[in-house]
Amino acid sequence: MYPLSLEGIFFSTFVVIKIQNALKNHIVVFSILILSAISCTDKPSETKGVFRYNEAAGISSLDPIYARSQASIWPIHHIFSTLVELDENLDIQPGLAYRWIAEDTVYTFFLRQNIKFHPHPAFADSQRFFTASDVVYSLERLRDPKWSSPGSWTMQGVKSITALSDSVVEIVLEKPFSPFLRLLSMKYCSIVPHEAVAYGEISFGEFPSGTGAYFLKRWIPSEKMILRRNHNYYEKLSENGVESIVVRFIPDKLSAFLSFVKGDLDIISGMDVSYRDNILDEFGELQKRYQSTMKLETTAYLNTEYLAFNLSRLQANNSPYANPLVRQAIHSIIDKDLLVKYILRGLGTPANSGIIPPILHGAELNEYQYSKSSALALLQKAGYPNGKGLPELILTTNPGYQDMAEFVQNQASKIGIPIKVDVTPASTLRQQMATGKIDFFRASWIADYPDPENYMLLFYEHNWPPNGPNYSRFNSIAFNELYEHLRNTDNVQRRDSLLKKMNAELELQNPIIPLFYDQVIRLSLHRVQHLPLHPLNLLDVRNVSLAP
Repeated sequence: MYPLSLEGIFFSTFVVIKIQNALKNHIVVFSILILSAISCTDKPSETKGVFRYNEAAGISSLDPIYARSQASIWPIHHIFSTLVELDENLDIQPGLAYRWIAEDTVYTFFLRQNIKFHPHPAFADSQRFFTASDVVYSLERLRDPKWSSPGSWTMQGVKSITALSDSVVEIVLEKPFSPFLRLLSMKYCSIVPHEAVAYGEISFGEFPSGTGAYFLKRWIPSEKMILRRNHNYYEKLSENGVESIVVRFIPDKLSAFLSFVKGDLDIISGMDVSYRDNILDEFGELQKRYQSTMKLETTAYLNTEYLAFNLSRLQANNSPYANPLVRQAIHSIIDKDLLVKYILRGLGTPANSGIIPPILHGAELNEYQYSKSSALALLQKAGYPNGKGLPELILTTNPGYQDMAEFVQNQASKIGIPIKVDVTPASTLRQQMATGKIDFFRASWIADYPDPENYMLLFYEHNWPPNGPNYSRFNSIAFNELYEHLRNTDNVQRRDSLLKKMNAELELQNPIIPLFYDQVIRLSLHRVQHLPLHPLNLLDVRNVSLAP
C-alpha cells in the first residue's frame, strides 16, 4: 500500500444563502461534507522518484523567451539554466557563470566548461557543449524584434554582448543599472542552442534543449508533461531525489485538489476558494483532520495587491477624486488588518508600508494607520464634509476579488463615499487598465526581479501604457528624478534615502492604495521533503527528497 492511505475523501456541495438586511449583504456558506470510504491503491513502484503537480492553466510553449506566466516558468526553470540564479533568500548564486566581475557598466562572466545541452536531433552527434557564443546568441535573440518576446525589455539597457573566449562573456550596459544581475536570473534570459531553435521539423517551444537538471521526455497537450532527470547536470542532485516530474493539466481546481487528497499529486500551489473553507480553520491554519497526510507552508510573496486611480482620466474629467485629499481619505478608512483577517483568512500581510513588500527594502518607511477620524478630516479639508457632494465612484474588479472590492465599498460608506463595484472578466479588466477606460480598479504587481526599483517603475512617467505598467498614469517630476537616481546607484544607504523620499511622494499624491502583501501558499504531502518556498513562487525540485 502507498503510505498515504485515506480513511475517506471529501466531496463538497456548497449551499449559498444570501441574507439581506437594512445594513448590508451577508453571504453565509454551508459546506456539506459527504464521506465515502476509499483507500489509495498507488504502489510504491509507481510513485518512487516521481514528483507530481497540476497546472490548471496549461502550458503553451517551453521556449524561455516567452516565459511570461508561472505555468511555463516552472518547467522552463528545470529544463534551462541562466548565468546566475536567485535562491529562496533572494541572494544571487552562480548558474552557468561560476563567477563574475561587475565594474560600473561592464559585467564579465566566467563560464562553467564541459556542460552539455540535452540531446536534440539538431545536433550532428546528438549532443553539444555549451560555450560563450550560446550566451551571446540567447541574449541577442531575446532582444531581436522578430521574435516578439515579452521579455525583450530585459535587454533594453544593454549596449553590447561579446564572447571574449569560449568561457568568458562581457556585457556592457548603456548606463549603470543596479538590479542587472537579478534581472539576468529571469527565465527569459535562459541560455539556448541556436541549432535547436533553427531546427525546422518541430518548434523549439515544443521540443526544447537546455542545460538544466531535467529534460523533456514527453508532452501530451491537455493531459500531461513528463520531465526526466539530466544525469549530465553540472551540479550534484539528491541521490534519493526526483527522477521524473509529471505535470498534469486538470483545468478544474477543485478536481485537482481532490486528486491531491487522494495522493495522486504531491503539491497544490495557492488556496482556491472552491476548497479553502474545507481545509482551513478560522485562523487560517490547516484543520487537524488533514494534518496527518499533508502540510501547509507559507512565505512572503513578492506580490502586492492594490487599488489604483486613473489620475489622467480623473483630472481630464475634473472629478473630485482627482483631489489627492479625497484619495487619502479613501485610503485612511480601509482597515487592512480586518481585510486580511476576514477576507483572506490571515493568508496575507496588511500593506502598511507602501507598494514595496517589506522583505525588499531596508528603509524604515512610514507606516499606514487606519483612522476614521483622519479620513473624515481629510474630506472636510477637501470640501466634502462626510462625503457630501461626492459622485459615485466605480471600482472595477474581476470575479476573484469581488469580496475584497465589496469590503472596500462597505468601508468607504462609513464616511459617506459612494462606491459601486463593477465585476468584469480578468481579460476585460486588463484591457481597460491598458486603454485607460476606467477610473478606479483593483490591480496587483508581482516582481519581475527582486528589487525595490521594480515596484517604483509602476509610477515612472515613461512607463505609461503601452510603454509600461504605470496604469495609474501618475506623473511627478520629483518622483521621476528620484527613480532615475535609484536605478543608477548600488549604495545601500543612498537607495534607502531615495526610497523614503519616493514613498513620501506617493503617500502625498496617493495614486494607489496598497491593500496587502501576498503570500506563497503551498500544500504538500509529507513524503515531499526539502522543497524550498521561494518569494517569487518558483518551483525548484533539484534538492527535493521523496520519502518512500
